[in-house]
Amino acid sequence: MSFRLPELRGRNVSNNAIAPTLLALLLVLIPTIPITWILLGSVKSRGRIISNPLGLPETWHWDNFIAAWEGGNFSTYFVNSVLVVVPVVVSILVLSLFASYAFALMSFRGRDMLFILFLAGLTIPLAVLIIPLFYEMLALKLLNTLWALILPQIAVALPFSILLLHSFIRDLPREILDSGRIDGCTSFGLLRYIVAPLCRPALLTLLVFNFMWTWNQFLLPIMLIQEDSKRTLPVGLNFFQGQYANDVPLMMAGATITFLPIVIIYVIFQRHFIQGIAAGALKS
Repeated sequence: MSFRLPELRGRNVSNNAIAPTLLALLLVLIPTIPITWILLGSVKSRGRIISNPLGLPETWHWDNFIAAWEGGNFSTYFVNSVLVVVPVVVSILVLSLFASYAFALMSFRGRDMLFILFLAGLTIPLAVLIIPLFYEMLALKLLNTLWALILPQIAVALPFSILLLHSFIRDLPREILDSGRIDGCTSFGLLRYIVAPLCRPALLTLLVFNFMWTWNQFLLPIMLIQEDSKRTLPVGLNFFQGQYANDVPLMMAGATITFLPIVIIYVIFQRHFIQGIAAGALKS
């Protein structure tokens, strides 16, 4: 009996691992099913998607993407989205890094109160701010400009970014920071050469989060932009679907053009993104 016991335990462990493995596989498949359906539908013909919506394409109609790109004015919407996302994400990373460094490692009057005021921004939904933002952009003569999308999104995303980086910087090893000070690093040098490199996983996590949130932003563009030449991809896709409601493959091609950059960014930074999430979980 004593020799068979380890074998039985091994079998129990393997049997017990089947259910979690199947559950994990199911959880992976659930979000990929609609994405796969949209990707396959975007290269089908209209007749094929009506007769067999779940089947594979008989003929791959890559020209659906060209028709959607040209007919839906996606070239303009894509450029506008890039012109909004890049300054928003870069500004958030830079400003949140400086602010978090000051809140975590510097002592100044009113630091705690100011930090609480920043965190109060997490409790205010964007929908509550949209009407005051509209009149503020109107007073500043920024309506129907990309600045009406860039500035509010930086302000709205800063509280969460500061909170995440603040906890990350606060838990950095003090020995490393002290050794930098002993070696003659100024506050800016400490931030540049020690803190920023150590915060790389958290910064890349924020990059992915803020890129996805800014790229998918719909409420601000639909309320603050009325000119078609200034619309971003999500809003442009909404109007495109209204124009081509009967052409399902064309709509799916437009949806693929809209979400494909997010998938690419996530795939590129996937390893760093997971590292940042895991590091934050361990620190908490």
